[in-house]
Amino acid sequence: MPSAGLWRRFMGAVYEAVILVGVVIFFAYGYSALGQYRAEAGPARWYFQGFLFLVISAYFIGFWSDGRRSLPMKTVAVRLVDMKSRPLTATRAAVRCGLIWILMLVPATLAYSLHPAWLLLWALSFAWAAFSPQRQTLHDLLAGTRLVIDSKAAP
Repeated sequence: MPSAGLWRRFMGAVYEAVILVGVVIFFAYGYSALGQYRAEAGPARWYFQGFLFLVISAYFIGFWSDGRRSLPMKTVAVRLVDMKSRPLTATRAAVRCGLIWILMLVPATLAYSLHPAWLLLWALSFAWAAFSPQRQTLHDLLAGTRLVIDSKAAP
């Protein structure tokens, strides 16, 4: 299966971000309405952030495992598979999700506490795909996954 190129990955990520904003707003509103959360500092904020972490993780793990695809993945005609071109198990999807969280949160933490230039590390994982023979991002390489063009849906 041919690997997805950088442009297809970028367009999928932008579209995924648009969909994810709606998902986060929906669940954040529900959480704040049911729990009477009013964005106050302290433990309540940590619970809220943990809840959103779980919602976002469940969204991605759910759509990446067992051959399922999100609407943006269907639109840009990509499929997430393991190195043997099989659909991801829930465990492998969770590993990939965890690696992405780590590769996003470490630079964000360093940028917040040290210097904003640390945010450039965010691009490292995706820039890795430009030099990888199979167009794998750093998190794909570490998780043993590939983003490929879905030959049934591609034009």
